[in-house]
Formats: sequence, C-alpha cells, structure tokens
Amino acid sequence: MSLGATIAVWPVIAYYFGIGAFVAPIATFFALPALPGIIVTSALAGVVGLFVLPVAQVIGWLAWLFLSYMLLVVGGFSNLSAFIEVRSVDANLILIYCLVLALALWLIRNRQKLASPMSRVAASVKSDAGKSLDFISRVPKKRVIPSLTVVAILASLAVATTPDNNLHVSFLDVGEGDAIFIQTPAHQDILIDGGPAPQAVSLGLGEKMPFWDRTLDLLILTHPHADHLTGLVEVLQRYDAKQVLSADLADNSPIYKEWLKIIKEKNIKYTVTQAGQQIDLRWRSDDKCAQPDGASLNRYRVRY
Repeated sequence: MSLGATIAVWPVIAYYFGIGAFVAPIATFFALPALPGIIVTSALAGVVGLFVLPVAQVIGWLAWLFLSYMLLVVGGFSNLSAFIEVRSVDANLILIYCLVLALALWLIRNRQKLASPMSRVAASVKSDAGKSLDFISRVPKKRVIPSLTVVAILASLAVATTPDNNLHVSFLDVGEGDAIFIQTPAHQDILIDGGPAPQAVSLGLGEKMPFWDRTLDLLILTHPHADHLTGLVEVLQRYDAKQVLSADLADNSPIYKEWLKIIKEKNIKYTVTQAGQQIDLRWRSDDKCAQPDGASLNRYRVRY
C-alpha cells in the first residue's frame, strides 16, 4: 500500500518540489514494520496515561523503541541523497500519468476477465501462499520470546545510556540561540536556556539523556528573549523540573507569561538570581544555606 501511494504521488512531488526520490520505497520497506508498534504503543500509552501515569511511562518506553528504529532508518536513508532534481514538470504530463495509472489499475482489477491463463497462474500462487500461511499457523507460537527480546533491548539501552561519573557540558544545536546542558558527576542534569525552537532542544536532550530519565534538576534562564526562552517552555511541559533559576528581568511577551504560568501550575521552586550568588552542585540532603535575602535552598547553595 505504501509503495502504491509512492507511485501515485511522486509526479505531484516532482511538480511542486522539483525532486524525485528513488530511495523512498526502500526506506518505507524497512521503516514500515515499526509502524504498527508505534501506533499501538503510543495509543495505549495515551489512554493508560489518563488513569495510571507510571504504567503509561513504561509503555512509552516501548513506543520510544519503535520510534527510534524508524528515525534511524529514515535518517540513514536521507543521508544517501538518492534523488534527482527536476527543473519543471508539465501539468499535462501529470494528467496523462494519472490516466495511465488508472488504466493500469483497471486492467489489474479485471485481469481475470481479460486473461484467463494469467488468472490461473494467480490462483496457483494464491493457493501456494495459503498453504504456506497454514503451515506457519501450525507452528507453536512462542509468545514469551518477543516479550523477553523487548525487555532485553530496553535493559541494554538503559545500561548503555546510564550517565558516568564525569562532568559533561554540551552545547545543544538549537539554531540561532543558546542551550547548554550540564551533567554533573553526581548525576544532576542542568539546562541553561532552551534556544528558539522547542523541537530542537527536545531532540538535543533526547540524545544526551537516558530514555527513561524525564527529570531536570535545575533550569536556568539567563534572560527572557525568545531565542533563549522558547525552548525552555517546551522543556517545562515535557520534563519534570525540580527548580528554576532566573534573572529578574520582567518581560510582557506571551512566551514569558506562559513560562511563569507553567512554573506556577507545576509548583516548581523558583529562585531569582542576585548579585553575589554561587551554585553548589554537590548533593547533600541537609545542604541548606541562606541566600543574601535570607531564603534557603534544599539542593543548590546559591551565593554568587
């Protein structure tokens, strides 16, 4: 069906975008097996998430596994650049192509009436296919093996993506803006600014953080311009932020108002930066130091 859709629309793509991609059917062939898993697990996670969020998160890991495979396939084939540039396509040629395609479909649909020998061959092939399917249906189904395979893959990925005990500072590619991600030896995750594109910062964090980790210990907003703040609003919605540190720079933009609204709705600890503060990233549950204004923090000693 996907190949049929590709055959049907490629002249339209060539007409509007000026390219013809030959790798699309092959990429679809390899990516398509993951599609049922994506649909089922994503829908199930959405429904279960309305009632039991932790269970939905586990189901979401399965959806992530299928989605990661599809992204890997699509990304790999996109690097092949297997396409040709088409300068111009006459609309009349597209009409002729569609008529020829419609005629071919009609001939295929009525092939039994038009060519009885061909119909006998098709019937023979169908019979052989039916016998093969019947043989497969009699093979004992090992339902436990696929489940164990998925669990093994997720466990291996979890171990492989577990942070080490080193300090990592990553400058995320978010376009024209800033987004700096810090992972401390104490396994603390800190994000400074989020760039101008919600999708870019989400993809960047997805590459740096384990798939099972949805917690950010500290978000820092240096100033409320759109090229630093827009991505952070998306991060607040997608991740569980423990604390926010922001400069005291009021702004009347809608994105800044949305930022403050989400912080209030999620009851996230909000601290305004002051002259003379420092951030102590060491983890100590009893680490409570006074800020210049007398307030205290449970996790971060702030004393710039």
